[in-house]
Amino acid sequence: MFKIFSGLLLMIGLLFLGCQQSPQPVADQDAYNKLQAQLLDAKPGSIIEIPAGIYELDRSLSLDAIARVTIRGAGIDKTILSFKTQQAGAEGLRITADSVTLEDFTVQDALGDGIKLQGCEQVVIQRVKATWTDGAKASNGGYGLYPVQCKHVLIDSCEASFASDAGIYVGQSEDVVVRNSYAHENVAGIEIENCINSRVYHNRAENNSGGILVFDLPDLQVVNGHSCDVFQNQIVDNNHKNFAAEGNMVAIVPPGTGIILLAAKKVNIYENNITGHKTIGTAIASYHITELPWKDERYDPFTYDISIHDNAYDRQRAIPDLSKDFGKMVNLLFPGKPQDILYDGITRNDDETSNSMNICIHDNTGDQLRFAMVDAAHDFDHVSQDPSLYNCQ
Repeated sequence: MFKIFSGLLLMIGLLFLGCQQSPQPVADQDAYNKLQAQLLDAKPGSIIEIPAGIYELDRSLSLDAIARVTIRGAGIDKTILSFKTQQAGAEGLRITADSVTLEDFTVQDALGDGIKLQGCEQVVIQRVKATWTDGAKASNGGYGLYPVQCKHVLIDSCEASFASDAGIYVGQSEDVVVRNSYAHENVAGIEIENCINSRVYHNRAENNSGGILVFDLPDLQVVNGHSCDVFQNQIVDNNHKNFAAEGNMVAIVPPGTGIILLAAKKVNIYENNITGHKTIGTAIASYHITELPWKDERYDPFTYDISIHDNAYDRQRAIPDLSKDFGKMVNLLFPGKPQDILYDGITRNDDETSNSMNICIHDNTGDQLRFAMVDAAHDFDHVSQDPSLYNCQ
């Protein structure tokens, strides 16, 4: 009887351990070799089909210099390229080829960025997901979908989550469209950085630290990006903790921010729902507010020619974020009062009493819409909550 009882205890113990210790993923070398061989052997016009399944890969996949290649999975949640065991390479999938189409698959747990496309022309990314399955960690890759220094980029019906920088990021590129996509639980949901001619519309940016960022940063190959339309997006409840590693530019983003324009030029923001934010609905700022130096003499740090109109605001009733300096500033100036639209007031001619930077704000709706120009250049001496100076078109 005792032996039977002991045996039962042993079996229960083993079952318990089995439940507690899930099997660790193991890289499939055959899968990697087969996929990489297809990419190496591709010819212009090739279509590489990846059947449904989970492919455990321990190094980056790459496609170089072969134009007009399509990489196609069986569905966004059916074909999964997992880099949980990755030991080599800085990205999950790296592309340096023109006229490439990526569609219907997921990349997850890349050691660095999920999918990086560099120096490409005519890029189409549709129904593709990039994510990190262990949740929000500073050690996650910086970018989920990451075209940089590209021309003619379309990102359509994609999803990105848990990137430690930006889920969907397009940098130093020309003629960019990001549409119908879902970015959630990243530091920045969607980021357009140093780009020329971009359109961001019909997207949902939800539960990121910051929903949509339009940045222009110094000391890059392409500076002084301009001309960005952000319209008809759902930018909601972006109050996630900022988990970016210190030193990254997005580490300054205060949780509870819908849109940030930083050194942005010629930006039109309209017909968006910007709701549920605890710090700022839309921030308009010069690069000077970061107090960071730069060396590039080409760089223009100011934000100007901005139109913010016909958006619906509905802020959260909460104390603005206190984890980042920008949020602390909001709460210091307006204790316990999140702002819908906040302008730092930093101008080229050092005159906060004129609208020399052509910031136009009109026809936005919200419950007692809160606007503030905080005069950051003069230690907040002449904070104004009167938007009439900026009521232009």
